[in-house]
Parts: sequence; structure tokens; C-alpha cells
Amino acid sequence: MSTKQSHLAEDLSCPICGSILQKPVVLFCRHRFCKVCLESLWNGGGSCECPLCCQPSSVGELIVNTTLEKTCEGFLERCKNDPLACKEHGETLTLFCLEDLEPTCSKCKSSANHQGHRLYPLNEASHDCKSQAENTERQIREEFEALHQFLRDEEASRLSMLKQEKDQKRQMMSDKIEDLENDITSLSNTIRTVEQEMRSQDIPFLKNYKDTIKRTWRVPQDPEMITGSLLDTAKHLGSLKFKVWERMMEIIQYTPVTLDPNTAASCFLLSEDLTTIQCCSQTFKLPENPERFDIGAEVLGYESFSSGRHSWDVEVKNNTYWVIGVASASVSRKGKHVLTPAEGFWTIRLRNGEYKACTAPWSPLTMTKEPQVVRVVLDMNRSRVTFYDPRERTPLFTYMDIITPRAFPYFCSACKEHPLKVLPAWISIKTD
Repeated sequence: MSTKQSHLAEDLSCPICGSILQKPVVLFCRHRFCKVCLESLWNGGGSCECPLCCQPSSVGELIVNTTLEKTCEGFLERCKNDPLACKEHGETLTLFCLEDLEPTCSKCKSSANHQGHRLYPLNEASHDCKSQAENTERQIREEFEALHQFLRDEEASRLSMLKQEKDQKRQMMSDKIEDLENDITSLSNTIRTVEQEMRSQDIPFLKNYKDTIKRTWRVPQDPEMITGSLLDTAKHLGSLKFKVWERMMEIIQYTPVTLDPNTAASCFLLSEDLTTIQCCSQTFKLPENPERFDIGAEVLGYESFSSGRHSWDVEVKNNTYWVIGVASASVSRKGKHVLTPAEGFWTIRLRNGEYKACTAPWSPLTMTKEPQVVRVVLDMNRSRVTFYDPRERTPLFTYMDIITPRAFPYFCSACKEHPLKVLPAWISIKTD
């Protein structure tokens, strides 16, 4: 928006509401207001005077200036076609509302629609969104490139196996042809020898007759009766896609829960596959979006559950300060909160060497060995969550009163030396 338009927007704005004048009235002092704004101010107990210069006025002066009204309507109509202008105030969009996730102008900050909302400079918000999109795009490309490389390697391997078998069959045929040629040569020599002996005198011929007969005793072989001469086509093509997929399962891991980076506190460093969190001494500059925890070292899982039975394993080995469990979708992400069921948290924790369930009051946990992995089993149909040590196959604690329409996996870690890691699930392939 040009400077001229910005000045015009300022001239056509109501001093009371900050928006472009609606049903504008012009007082005797020449100050202009929305009729509704002025009536509300005067009816609220204020004296009938100009809010700006305090010059006395009267309700009778509140006559809509139709010429000014048309000017305001025309200005708003032009703003609708200007993508950089606020549709309500006509000013240039310079801010981004983190609650409503929409661009706003400077006057929106004091308007009722955005009262109490956190506004972020538009250029910074745009940079953060673009940076996040570029990083996500890079990771997607890397993941697919790994899959493409696997398929290329698998294709090369199978074509190599096919070529190897083809060379073996070709060598086998060559050997067989060579054997046949040797047999033909040997048989030709035998025929010549027999013919020579047949031309000899009777007595020498009869003396060598027995040997001559033996040389002619040959079992004819059918050259077409060669087993294994054809390529094993079924081995190479049978269920090819399934076999490749089965091989692919060896390099692909399935994690039932992934971390949601948009909820992660600024002290967390997340792995690229969104399965590991590391608490750091430094804090990172992140968007202050409504979903993000702003004080505690907390993060939610991306998946939410409203029904069914779900489980995931968390590696807690060597981590000295952690909290894991589930949280209601409605938990507050801003400020401090108490990790109790009343606040929407059903968790267990380790702190100062003590394992406890975060009930009210907290309940100590009894265990024979320190768990290296904790399994969280959430049963939304039965409104319960149970924690296990899968290595010892023992339950650690059970909450029986999960009251929430939607629950998220919850993680907290204040240990700066060792991370928390969501472990991949074991996958099996079954065929009927």
C-alpha cells in the first residue's frame, strides 16, 4: 500500500474503534466518528461532547454523512482487491496473529477481534514458516531419495542375479556343446578305424573284431534332453513386489508415536525423524505459536487418540529427570501447571532418583530394577493408562480414570546429558 493510501486510511479511521468509518457522522468541530461508536460512548454515561477536543455537541448532530460514507465504502472496496491491505482498517498488513493464524495491521492489535492475542512481525513469521517448510521439504526429499536408492540397489541386485544365472546357463550349454563336439570327433575317429579294419584281411579283421565291436557300443544321447537349461523365471518374477517390500521392511522402521515439533519447548533439540528429544542448556528461537509449551521442558506426540488401545515404548536409559505419559488435548501450553489428573496429565516420573506416579498426592513406585524402557499402554475404551517395564514384564502403575475426549502422548525431560527416545515397534508380515 502506498504512503498516500496509508494517510487516507488514517483520515478515514474512527478515533474510537480504529476501523474505517461506518455510518460516519461529522460533529460541529469537524471531527468524524462512527455513529454507533459515538452513540455507545454517550449512552454509556459520557457527556455529549467530542471525545477528541471536548467541544460540546448533541445527539441531534449525529446525522450520517452520506458523501463520506460512500468515500469510506469505496476505500474498503479497493482494499478488498489489495492483498497487502487490511480489509477492516485499510492499513498495510505488518503483523501476524499467532492465535488466529492470519496477517493483521497495526490497528488490529487494539481491536476487539485480536484483544489479548500475540502478534508477531509479519516478516519474521514469514521467514519462520518458509524456513520450516524448506526444512520439511528437504527431509521429505531425503527420505524418498533413500527409498529410491534402495529400489535402485534392489533392481541392480536382482538384475545381477539374473545375469549370473544367465551366464551359468550359457556356460552349461557351452560345456554341453563342447561335450557333444568331442563325442562327434571320437565317433568319427571310431568310424574311420572300423572302416580301415573292415578293409583288412579276414584273419586280422576277425582277431580285432571283439575290440571293434566294443568301440561301436555307444548309447546315443538326445541333445534336447538337457535338464536345467532354461532360466528359472518364476524365481525372478514370482511375487517380485512382495519380496522387494519384504526386503524393504529390513531398512524401514515404524514408530507408533512421533513427536510434534510445533509443541516442543524452546530448550529441546529433536532428531530429524522426530523420535528423540534432547534437553539443551541453550534455548532456540522458535515461533510462539499457541500449541507450544513456553516454560516447561515438554513436548506432545503428534498422534492423538480418542478410542482404541495404543502402546509405545520410551527409552529412558541413563536419563535422570523425565516424565512420560498422556495429556488431555485441552491442557494449557502456557505458564506453569501441575502434572496431575485434575490438570489433564496422567504420567509417571523420575526425579532425584525417585520414581513416582504424578497423582495428588504423588504415589511412590515400587520396582526391583531401574527400567531402561517404559511402555505406555493407553486404553481409551476403558479409560485407563498403564505403565510397564517391558524387560521385566511387570506393571509399574495404572490410572483408572482417564477422562478426556482426546489424549496425546506426553514427554518431559530436563536431563541435559541423555535423551528420551521413542522406540520403533516390531513389525511382522503375515500371509493367509
